[in-house]
Amino acid sequence: MKRWLFGVSLVLLLLLAFVGYRGYVALGRLEARVAALEERLSAQEEALKTLGGRVADLEKEVLQAPAEPLALPQPPEAPAPPAWPYVLGALVVALLLYLLFRLLLPSRPASLKEGKGASFAEELQEEKRMEEEGAPPKPEDRG
Repeated sequence: MKRWLFGVSLVLLLLLAFVGYRGYVALGRLEARVAALEERLSAQEEALKTLGGRVADLEKEVLQAPAEPLALPQPPEAPAPPAWPYVLGALVVALLLYLLFRLLLPSRPASLKEGKGASFAEELQEEKRMEEEGAPPKPEDRG
């Protein structure tokens, strides 16, 4: 039994030594990686310090340079709308009103159009009066 115990403990010791060695190697790799990251970080820190100095110099130059006072930009000029739709609409409305009044107003007799307006009106009144008294209507020849 002591032999078995000695053999098992030897195997366990070798296994622990192997795992310890692998851990040691992994730790060395991690230390190298951390060192590389620290070096990279310090390089970036230096670059940022340099850029900060350049920005400060530019700010000084900008603040010392004369500049116009700040103002809002002028709005762009809006083009004028075309006038032809309004003119066309007004012409259409005028035409429709003309046709509407033409339909609604009674048409004038031909004699009124020729200039016999007052005498023709008197003649019509005379005819109406005569028809009311019983006279036969005149034949229609005014056409």
